[in-house]
Amino acid sequence: MSATMTLVSTVIELAQDSSDADYFDDAGRIIGSPAAGPKPENPGDRGGYAQLLTAFMIFAGLTFIAVRIWRETVKARHARGA
Repeated sequence: MSATMTLVSTVIELAQDSSDADYFDDAGRIIGSPAAGPKPENPGDRGGYAQLLTAFMIFAGLTFIAVRIWRETVKARHARGA
């Protein structure tokens, strides 16, 4: 029990001692501010075109697979019903 109380008091002290403006700006958020961090300079940086292209390709591939599955199920339904 005392270890838990020590941990809680340490966390409270650290929170009170923090004077970083960014800490309080994003406090209580799961997802940080969209303007956080530097702008992408290289294609592989976060938010760079390579990352966006990769995300698009994954989305397009999953969409292609879903459409193919849907089309085959429609064909199978028509074949059973006919």
